[in-house]
Order: sequence, then structure tokens, then C-alpha cells
Amino acid sequence: MIYVDDREPEEICEMLSNLGIEFHRKRLEVGDYLIKYGSFEVAVERKDIRDYVSSLIDGRLFNQCYALSTAFDKSFIFIIGDFDEVADRIDKKAFIGSLVSIALREGDGKVFPIQVKEDVEFCLALKFLNSQIESGRIKAIPRAKKARDAAVAMLMAIPGVGEERAKRLLERFGSVWRIVNASVTELMRVEGIGEKQAKRIYDFVRGRKVR
Repeated sequence: MIYVDDREPEEICEMLSNLGIEFHRKRLEVGDYLIKYGSFEVAVERKDIRDYVSSLIDGRLFNQCYALSTAFDKSFIFIIGDFDEVADRIDKKAFIGSLVSIALREGDGKVFPIQVKEDVEFCLALKFLNSQIESGRIKAIPRAKKARDAAVAMLMAIPGVGEERAKRLLERFGSVWRIVNASVTELMRVEGIGEKQAKRIYDFVRGRKVR
């Protein structure tokens, strides 16, 4: 499924419809498009080549790359247009260098820059990415989900805490650190955790013997 940020041009949605691509519009926190199937997600940022150069010059581009790489294992920046449109604003070597820098940038997740000439080509690329994710050829789990899964696994090491209790603890406190520092009374406010279990959690995270 492709989700389109509700601030994206209506013309793109018309192109997607004409290509028979199913999509939904919604407000996205990161990226302009989100391709999602099951637990796999890939974010896509779409930039007109003039906007790309402007964001490169004022520094916004690398902030956007950082946001994409910290939220997703794999994401894409599509640059729409021909270099001739911006030749008066940036040297071609600098333009190519920026694409290589993004591709080689070290961080949590990878961001792949791709240049196409027209929006219809961009829409075809979205369609292809969607099919790759649905077929399982692209397996990219959001970094936030990975962190949450790791936190659940960590909490399940506590005697008497199964997956559901671990998820409820995280939902209540927001992080393992806050759970570790919670009082018995605070732990008891979590659904399904009584005084006995709260004391077991409290003692376990402090290295005390658990009965």
C-alpha cells in the first residue's frame, strides 16, 4: 500500500490513479510517501530538482536525510527534473557529488538518491517499489519497530513478564529506562500487573533475588 502525504500535489495522485496504483492520502511525519506492506516500510521523499538544489545549498537536505535514516532502514530521495534546469545555480560536479554523498552517508538507515526526468517516471518507480515490498524482495522494518521489539524482548527476561505485559509496560512508560526507574506503585498502575508482580519487576531490575 502507498500512503501519500496530504500536502503533496493533486497532480501526482491523478497520475497514480491513471496508472492503476492504489493509494491513501494521510499526514506523514517523515517523507512524502510511505510504502507499507505488513511490517515492512520504505519512505520516499520527492523533490523537484530546483527544490533539491535549494535544500542542498541551505542545508535542509542533510537534515531530511538524517530524519529518513533514523526512522527507516531504507528510504529514497527522488529528484525530478533535468540538470540543465539548475545549471546556473550549481556546478555539475557538486550536484553529482551530493548524490554520491547521500548514497555513501553513514548512519542508522540507508538513503538512496534517484534522479528521474518526469513525475510520471517517479510514479512508475513508486509502483515498482510497492511490488518489490509486497513480493518480499525488499525487507525493511522501521527502525522504531526494531527498537520496540528489542525492548519487548528485554522485558520478557523478567520472570512473569510475557509479551503482552511487556507491551503494556512500554505503552504505559514509553521506555525501558522509565520502567527500570519506576516505583512499585507506578508499576501496579499497568493493567494486569498486581502488587506481587510489580515487586518482582522492581526487585529483578535492581539485581535482587526474585521469589
